[in-house]
Formats: sequence, C-alpha cells, structure tokens
Amino acid sequence: MKLKYSLTALLVSCGAAHGANLLTPGDFIIAIGGGSESNYPGAEAPSAVIDGNTGTKYLNFGKTNSGFIVTPGSGSSIAQSAVFRTANDAEGRDPKQVSIYGTNDSITSIDNGTGNNENWSLISSFDANLPGTRLTTSAPVDFTNGTSYSSYRVTFDSLKNNNDVAQLDEFQLYSGAGGTGGSILGPGDSIIAFDTDTNASSSFPEAEAPGFAIDGNSGTKYLNFSGVNTGFIVTPGGGASVISAFTLTTGNDSPGRDPRAYVIYGTNDAITSAENSDGSSENWVQIQGGTLNPPAGRGEAYASEAVTNSTAFTSYRFDVVGNGGDNLMQFAEIQFDGTFIPEPSSAMLAMLGLLPVFRRRR
Repeated sequence: MKLKYSLTALLVSCGAAHGANLLTPGDFIIAIGGGSESNYPGAEAPSAVIDGNTGTKYLNFGKTNSGFIVTPGSGSSIAQSAVFRTANDAEGRDPKQVSIYGTNDSITSIDNGTGNNENWSLISSFDANLPGTRLTTSAPVDFTNGTSYSSYRVTFDSLKNNNDVAQLDEFQLYSGAGGTGGSILGPGDSIIAFDTDTNASSSFPEAEAPGFAIDGNSGTKYLNFSGVNTGFIVTPGGGASVISAFTLTTGNDSPGRDPRAYVIYGTNDAITSAENSDGSSENWVQIQGGTLNPPAGRGEAYASEAVTNSTAFTSYRFDVVGNGGDNLMQFAEIQFDGTFIPEPSSAMLAMLGLLPVFRRRR
C-alpha cells in the first residue's frame, strides 16, 4: 500500500511508531551471493571521476570489469579521444586495458549493477598506457568513431594489478582527436558504477546457516564459503521499518573472515529470491555502503554503524563486499536498529484528514 510508506516521516513524528531492534530469531532470512561485485566508498563515488577536482577519485572494489556509465548533460556527442588521470596511490589499481561503449538507449541499469540493461556498441578497446607517476594526466588516446551517442560505458577490462581494486582520479572524452574539439563530460552529469562480473556464489554449513546471525547467541555464527560478495536477505517479522543503524559481532575465529566493507539495500517487494541465489529477483534500492573496522576480539561487537535513511522497507539485503582477505566470510551476530511503521489506524488517518483517501486506495 503506497500510502503507508509516503506517510513514514509523519507517522514517526506523531509518535505512531516505536524504536526497536528490527531483527529477531525466527525472522525469514536466506543466504545470497552473486550479481555485480561493484561497490565504492561514499567519498570515492563515480561522480568524482568527472568532477574536475584532482583531489578526489573514483574507486571500485569490483576490480577488473568494473567501470562507470555516464550520460553527458550536454546531450548526444561524437567522442573521438579520451584522457585519463592517475589517482593518488597504488599504481596497481590503474586501469590497463579499457573499452569504451556507446548507446542511445535510456539508461535503466542501476548503480552498482552489471551495466548490461542497455544495447551497447563498442567504440574502441585499447591499452590506456597510464603513467606510473601519481596524479598525472595521460597522453590522449585517439579512436575512430563517427557515431553520436547519448551515453557512454567505460569498462576497466584489466588493471595493472588485477588483484587490486580499480581507481581513477579523472576521465574526459573529447569530440576531436588528441584531446581537442571540446570536452564532453562535466560535473553534474548522471553517472553510475557497474561491474559485469557475476561469478560469486553462496553456500554455508548447516550448523552455520544465516539464521544463526540473528539468533541472539554470539556463540553461533553465519559462515559463507564463497567469501566476499555474499550476505543475506532478511524480512523483519515486525513489518515495515526504517533502519537507522546496525551492529555486527565478530565470529569465533579467523579475523580475515570479518566483514570490512558492506552495502545495504531495501525493498518492499515480496521476496522470491531463492536460498544461495544472487538475491536479485526483487527491486532493491541501495540505502548505504561503506567500510567497517572490526574489533580484534572474537565474539566482540563492532561499533554501531549509523545508517542515513528515511524510507520504510519490508525486507533488507546486506552484502559483504570486503573482508580481511580470507576466502570465507563470517560473523556471529547482526542487529538492525530502527523504527517499525505500523499500519495507520482510522483514528490517526481521520486526525490527519486522510481517511477518505486511504479508503479509496485500499
């Protein structure tokens, strides 16, 4: 029912909701792994690669086959050259082999998706030949192209060190050869991250299933054999809620398995994703992503992680996109804090003057 979610802030402010731990033993929870491996820190988002600020950069944990899709606000253009600028650290993160594609389709790919929703035409693949020096602009790379496109996809096919994350300080397309003819991209253009890799999977021991992560017992744990890019989908039994924070607790062994980077999503769809699938059957809205600092102790709680969010969701997806380098991923407990949003009562709706509207929409 759309009205319930559009009234979220108002209901909370009127005291119709209550603060709570959102997860309880017995809530529906399944393991997931797969889909796009794209993820970036909030301060190193794809917009940083076209902001004209050499003090910022774009970083993607997805490594090879990650990149960005950008739609120039100036409209369609014919790109004929590209210029890169290296980021501040770790030369191994520099793109090596790069492919540039164009499309005139409307962009329906989501941020941190696979970037494959559109019909893409390859413009050129080439060695970017980036210099080893940091914060240095490359020589222009020319390519033959006579077709006008409304959006471009830049894919990092390989990195100087394929085991590292991908990063780039600045990127620009030009309408002429040799970086001439005018720049095509500018700050404020629509830009999203993607990663075409979908090779992750999910599996867990029966005694370390995802349900153990919300059983309230730090002596049990959830372990996923597939390591990073796994996680879980959970549907709190209390109903729709607005998440405001979460807390993890480390597992009993191997600090290398501790989550160190995450992305959390919400949905109001019914959950149809299967156990150990890639968890993509629903329409997921990214709420927040970031890095984590696990405590050294085993069975010890992380510091509470604040979540900036004002939207009510019925289910959540939590992806672990980075750990301490182990091939497995684990944690003993996770708890979401927030506010449950109850069904508005007739008295509340009447007080707000919305009862007739509510009845028409039921």
